[in-house]
Amino acid sequence: MVVTAVALSAACGSATSPTLTTGLTGTVLRGPVTPVCTVNVPCQAPFSAGFTVDRSGMAVARFRSDSDGRFTVMVPPGTYRVIPEADAPLLAPASQAKVVTVQDAGLTTVTLEFDTGIR
Repeated sequence: MVVTAVALSAACGSATSPTLTTGLTGTVLRGPVTPVCTVNVPCQAPFSAGFTVDRSGMAVARFRSDSDGRFTVMVPPGTYRVIPEADAPLLAPASQAKVVTVQDAGLTTVTLEFDTGIR
């Protein structure tokens, strides 16, 4: 199951807004998930959490990854920061923003890796 987010309206006042055809899709991973990483045992795991997509200090969209870490969020082309929300099982989630660039056409696929703080 892929979780899709609704983009926040950037402009008000028009009766209809254009349908977005660009955005991000991918997986969020957290790690390490154990204090000692060994061969044949994954050191990262997908997770479900809320995220904010920020551009120039303004939230333009929000999304939630599913239990497999998958997500899709529609936003216009450009460079953004993806910021984990407080419910993310991470070390200082708000400080772990990831910079991503959405391409001019279609969905841009990304894998976003975050730190759990486990050592």
